[in-house]
Amino acid sequence: MNKTPLKINLGAGFNKIPGYVSLDYDIKTNPDYIINLETDNLPFGNNSIDEVLAFHILEHLGDGYFHCLQEIYRVCKDGSKIQIKVPYHLSDDFYDDPTHRRPITWKSFYLLSKKRNKFYKENNYSNSLLADYLSVDFEIQKYNYKPYPKYCNIFKRNNERVIRKLENQYNVIKEVEILLEVVKELEIGEYD
Repeated sequence: MNKTPLKINLGAGFNKIPGYVSLDYDIKTNPDYIINLETDNLPFGNNSIDEVLAFHILEHLGDGYFHCLQEIYRVCKDGSKIQIKVPYHLSDDFYDDPTHRRPITWKSFYLLSKKRNKFYKENNYSNSLLADYLSVDFEIQKYNYKPYPKYCNIFKRNNERVIRKLENQYNVIKEVEILLEVVKELEIGEYD
């Protein structure tokens, strides 16, 4: 039986995307599901989701950030992709919005990788072992910096070393795109 992939758009707001189920807490945006990502469980079965979009939502989460990550992990299938977009943490776009509650960097997702957690333990690193603590496992597939328009040509012309220097400057990078993959070791019959 060939099932249609189930794809969700977290914190969709007015950005409805065909083929994605929209979830948002704001009833005015007319989402498919009204949900508080910080406290509510996602209304889907275990291992039922093929893809997740989280565009400009994770930085708005406070104490419920880890609950949201655990719920994403619970509902996603092994190999599911999670596309994330967040404002760059050294940009005015991040600081100008008083509803932004936490900076999100691509490197923070290393802490949510069991493979990385194992490496940290074996080498006596003091990194937080969030993948182990939260029982999640996400692998970074790629990340991409989106510079402000006036810096686009500099990013196109320069090598990785120059870009690494620029990334630590305020208001050079506007947004970060991160692609994660869900890693699960499932028993037969665990899929819904």
